[in-house]
Amino acid sequence: MSENTPEPTEPESPESETDPTETAQEFAEPVRTGVEEVDDVLDSVDGLDDLPVGEHVAVFEGAHDRLRQALDSQPDT
Repeated sequence: MSENTPEPTEPESPESETDPTETAQEFAEPVRTGVEEVDDVLDSVDGLDDLPVGEHVAVFEGAHDRLRQALDSQPDT
């Protein structure tokens, strides 16, 4: 009795690699949600390119806290 075992497959190689300049152009304009608190957080995260990597964690933690506050707040009625 022989077992049908699939032959190992090699990982697929990407047929075309993404050009980093295409990705940068795609996101050239800031994303806007229409919610002021969320848009402010997105602006702070967009500024990470200007900061040393060691400061990124503090920005992400602050962004998380501010988004949590926005989610927990009562909607305007």
